[in-house]
Amino acid sequence: MAAIRELVAHMPIRQRELVAAPARLLPPRFRYGPTYESTRREILKARTVPRWAWDEAGRRLRHTMTVAAEAPYYAHHPAYSVLEQAARGHMEPRDALGRLPILTRQEVTDQHWRMLTGDASRVEVVGSSGTSGEPMSFLLDRDRGAREWAYTVDAWAASGYRLGQWRAFFRSMVLPRNRSHFAMPSIGELMIRMQTVHPDTVEKSWNLIAGRKIRYLHGYTSTILYLARLLEEAAFDTSWRYEIRGVFPVSEPFTRSQDELLQRVFPRAKICVFYGLSEKTACAWLDPEHTYHSYPLYGHVELLDEDGRQVQPGQRGRLVTTSLDGRGMSLLRYDTGDSAEFLGRAASGSVSFRNIVSRRGRQGLVRADGKMFSLIPFGFSNKDFSGIRRFRLRQEVPGEAVLLVEPMANSNPEDVQEFHRGMSQFGGQHVKLHLEVVDRLEPTVNGKEILLDQRIPNAPTTWA
Repeated sequence: MAAIRELVAHMPIRQRELVAAPARLLPPRFRYGPTYESTRREILKARTVPRWAWDEAGRRLRHTMTVAAEAPYYAHHPAYSVLEQAARGHMEPRDALGRLPILTRQEVTDQHWRMLTGDASRVEVVGSSGTSGEPMSFLLDRDRGAREWAYTVDAWAASGYRLGQWRAFFRSMVLPRNRSHFAMPSIGELMIRMQTVHPDTVEKSWNLIAGRKIRYLHGYTSTILYLARLLEEAAFDTSWRYEIRGVFPVSEPFTRSQDELLQRVFPRAKICVFYGLSEKTACAWLDPEHTYHSYPLYGHVELLDEDGRQVQPGQRGRLVTTSLDGRGMSLLRYDTGDSAEFLGRAASGSVSFRNIVSRRGRQGLVRADGKMFSLIPFGFSNKDFSGIRRFRLRQEVPGEAVLLVEPMANSNPEDVQEFHRGMSQFGGQHVKLHLEVVDRLEPTVNGKEILLDQRIPNAPTTWA
């Protein structure tokens, strides 16, 4: 039985508006369907019975391999012949997995239809650029939403959020008649165009939230942070921020200094973050110590070095994931393009890691000698520069870059200069930073914040 949420999600916006109000009258379990309930029970059982989680993940991994072995791409690729041994029970699935090659984003894009493992009418082609700007195409099951939502709600549960409660969801979208927002009562979302998070229009957006008494905020990390900065310096009434109970930054890196800013602006809120992928191969929740813990039944997670070997605790490795839900397409040892510091693997199979460097980290500044200089120091500064709303790096000349700064309204030139000096220290003798102050840094087309606008052709890259 398809969940009402799935039906609504695939409707045009004007039709959603007609269905949303009556759907809101139904209990959440009917709106989200049996898949949501069964997934929620599995998440709880995996947390309380680690041995069951380990065995169940192994069973799902074997099933994934069995299904994948029938897909043309894997069936006709000699490197995947071990899948048949795992499918027949002649080899443990985790042992078989270690013998498989690493799957790249380009291979998935080029071969996604040959990786199809089910009925083509039940999948849709999804395009994503992630934070890297690298175009990618893959297949996803059309009815994935209820399962995904169960994991999302679990990751947010520490804030007190429960299914059906209203959230303000800041996202990049196009609405009829150029509207600034759209209410979805069927799922409890007040969708607000992230472009309205702007000094001139933020008061209207905030009044919508306060007027509806919405206590949960959800959106890109950069947008939520920008909203927080605007509320701190606002002249209008922002007292509702003390009633916010949960803040849910998504889709972009999240650091301790960002955490501190959000806690300062929303002092009664729990900041709940999870690591997820558009490709649906891994999901992990972030604890108060800024350690991520993967959900063992969602996907199999490995942290590998450049030669494909498992790294040791305390070492950084690339995040390689395998889907445990083979509907649509199975991704086996898929290189996410992200890296993290490996901490350990629990008895349930859950992997703990921290300090994720996202796909944006693959791009770097170019030194005068043509070599790459990592962006990690610039994106992971733990210092809170309170006078700065946003910043970006732009590079057109090797060995030099422009630091674009959008200051707060109440900041002074000394704040900007201090920020410039601090960021220049990160570049050291490798890259000289020139300062440029701007009134507003526009977000990218997909709504995500970028750290570097790299304009040097064929600039070098790395995965970590």
